[in-house]
Amino acid sequence: MKESKLSVKGIEIPTLLAISEIEQQVGLMHRQQLPPSMSFVYENPKINKFWMHNTPKALDIVFCKNGKIISIAKGEPFSTMLIGPDFPTDLVIEFPYGTCNAMSIKEGDDVELPEMKNNLLFKKQYY
Repeated sequence: MKESKLSVKGIEIPTLLAISEIEQQVGLMHRQQLPPSMSFVYENPKINKFWMHNTPKALDIVFCKNGKIISIAKGEPFSTMLIGPDFPTDLVIEFPYGTCNAMSIKEGDDVELPEMKNNLLFKKQYY
């Protein structure tokens, strides 16, 4: 899995990139130690729903489109309930639970992942 840096409100945060279908299906399942963030990148905006199956730690799940946070949800450990807005997103970020509160991250905040510019991730075939 490729590592990168994500910018939220101008604050740089290390992130793992989940780009391939397999990386996105596995996500943070079975991990006791969480990275600072994991970014699920989509070539085209679509409705994205997440669940917490086999994910032992609570998460802040942040849904973004066009460089803006549009929704934030809490992922409960091991829950199979689907989480996510009913409108398209092009980036979903998972943080350890409490990160959004600690960093005052909220809907409307700017988000930037340099690799998303011009679909760079998908053109270079990182996965």
